Amino acid sequence: MIESKLTLDIITATLKGEKYEEQITKQLEHLEEVEYEHTDSGLLIFIEYRKAAKEFWLTDAQLYETFGESTPELSKVELINEDLKIEAETSVHFTNGLIDRVEIWNKLGDYPEDDLEVWELKII
Repeated sequence: MIESKLTLDIITATLKGEKYEEQITKQLEHLEEVEYEHTDSGLLIFIEYRKAAKEFWLTDAQLYETFGESTPELSKVELINEDLKIEAETSVHFTNGLIDRVEIWNKLGDYPEDDLEVWELKII
C-alpha cells in the first residue's frame, strides 16, 4: 500500500471526478512506492503493483476513452506550500492501465529533499 500521505493525497485528488475513479482507486491498496528520484525542481515517485492490482486496471478501451491518443496521465492538481516556496504541477501516470508514477515539478525553483509536513492541493 502507498505509505506517503502526500502521494496518496495527490493521487486521490487527481482521480476525483474522473469517469473510472472508483475502479482506479481500488488499485491503491495494491500499489507501493518503490523509488524516489529527486531533481532540483521536483520529485518522481515510482510505483509498482502487486498482482491483485491487475483486477482493477483500465482496459485499452477505457484508456482510449479517458486519454484518447494522448499520453496516459492526469494533471489537474497543484501542490502548494507557501513557506517553502512551492507551487508545483503534479501528474499521475499510467502504464498498461495501472498507476506507475507520480511527478511533482515546482514552478518556483528547488523542491526540498525532505518530506513535506504541510501542503495544500488545488484543482487547476
